[in-house]
Amino acid sequence: MMRRYRYENKPLMKPVVALSGRSNVGKSSLLNSLLGTRAAAVSQSPGCTRAIWLYEPHDEGFLWADLPGYGYATVSQSQRHLWRRETLAFIRQVRPLVCVLIDSRLPPQELDKAWVQVLQAEGIPYILVANKVDKLNQSQRYHQQEVLSQAFDGAVWRIFVSARTQAGIPSLKAWIKNYFASQQEL
Repeated sequence: MMRRYRYENKPLMKPVVALSGRSNVGKSSLLNSLLGTRAAAVSQSPGCTRAIWLYEPHDEGFLWADLPGYGYATVSQSQRHLWRRETLAFIRQVRPLVCVLIDSRLPPQELDKAWVQVLQAEGIPYILVANKVDKLNQSQRYHQQEVLSQAFDGAVWRIFVSARTQAGIPSLKAWIKNYFASQQEL
């Protein structure tokens, strides 16, 4: 059993993993893969996630947060600014572990680099999650690992995954559980 609810600017009693990234990069698809169910709405049009949604699986000691995407979305500029303000307030108050989801096929994008700079300025830990690895051959993957490691050298960890094929998903889940376990020991 899982509980899904909209974030209402109240203190949370569990640690949070927040999925962030450009609109239409596959955040909700990845979240569904991580949860093992179709909990988050998935759409082909950018900007489907229009609020901060929290997911509380019964068997994990932390919450998942699906953040609105940044960049292009089929909404007004003022709506995108509102999402950004809400997202910034959320990360400042909750201080989650942020998964910065990128498309593994693309070179580092300016919007992603700008978002990472915000996280670093706020002292928020982040991991780089390169999605859609199933669309890369071995040579392309090796090249992208090198490029992304240099572009996002402040990441606590980096992983290549595929929400479609489940590649890397078990490793990502295990790493996050170990991360929170080690935080409790401090």
